[in-house]
Amino acid sequence: MPNIPNIRTLTSKDVRSTLGEGGFARSNLYQVSIENGWGTTNGGQQPFIEHLNNPTLAPIYGFEWNNDFKNLLSFSCSDATLPSSTYATGEIKDNFQGVVQEFAHTRINTDIDFSFYLDRNYKILMFFEAWMNYISGGNSNQLGEPSVYNETIGHNYYRRFNYPKFYKNASGFYITKFERNYNVPGATQVTYQLIDSFPKAVSAIPLQYGGAEVIKVTVTMYYDRYRIWRQNVIGDGVNQNLTPQQQADLQYAFAQDAIVQAQNNPNYSGPGSFIYDGAGNPIGVSE
Repeated sequence: MPNIPNIRTLTSKDVRSTLGEGGFARSNLYQVSIENGWGTTNGGQQPFIEHLNNPTLAPIYGFEWNNDFKNLLSFSCSDATLPSSTYATGEIKDNFQGVVQEFAHTRINTDIDFSFYLDRNYKILMFFEAWMNYISGGNSNQLGEPSVYNETIGHNYYRRFNYPKFYKNASGFYITKFERNYNVPGATQVTYQLIDSFPKAVSAIPLQYGGAEVIKVTVTMYYDRYRIWRQNVIGDGVNQNLTPQQQADLQYAFAQDAIVQAQNNPNYSGPGSFIYDGAGNPIGVSE
């Protein structure tokens, strides 16, 4: 008979030592970041970024690719999913009589849906529309394709697709899962990096009369594969494995999240919580 494990018990005395400080991970603490990871030419230019900055198209798209826009993308992501993968298998029946075996031969990554709140200037919507336009050659000077905004072209409009190297984001799509103690030395977080990602679909956005709701757009992202890192916050609460720009963006996200916690939870007393006077009026924010 095999060595079957005993029934494990959990009491109030050993719950902390068994489950760790803070208990289980929460699903509503995460950050999605899209950085500049698109392919470059031999001359060092990035055709996709040049497409966004095209003098004719930039006023139509209505946004600039800079840190402010990256922060807008990050804070507007209302729904995300951590990557997953499955194996395609082959079935073998002849090795052992009466026994069917399966062996993995291909690892398959499942597409991920991300939902973003739309800002009133529709910058986020236009960003993904611009990315989709670039994939299929829309307004491409390099391919000599007629502009999708050329009103003199009728039924004979056509598309030619750009090279995957230039429309896939090779290394700049991150999903970071952290906990409420994210800025405490020793806190743990995991970061997924999507390799060679691009938007596979931008979903239809329903509109209707009645009660007003914030509009969201759902984007389905394809990726070739992913990397995952488990990181421990050290020193001053900044993860040393991140680049200086990622550290700055992460600290900005931490500060914003702390303010949100302080505003939504009157019992919160951590960084960013309100300081009250004797009459109960807010007079400042704690550091």
